[in-house]
Amino acid sequence: MIDRRQNDGSDDAAPAAAAEIELRLGRHAVALLEAARDAGDPTLIAHAEAMAMAVGYALAARGVDGVTPEN
Repeated sequence: MIDRRQNDGSDDAAPAAAAEIELRLGRHAVALLEAARDAGDPTLIAHAEAMAMAVGYALAARGVDGVTPEN
């Protein structure tokens, strides 16, 4: 677990921490999907695919390079 209170106060710390969290979340979603496919359980695969799509949508909604898309 990441302790956000450990921020060193620099302006670059928050975006760097957020980018690291997003990268780890994406990798976790991919790893879970691969493990589900290796297990061969259709229900587990369906749940992992749904979670991976939700993660992908959430990350895409955040925008590119920290810029939130405008409506």
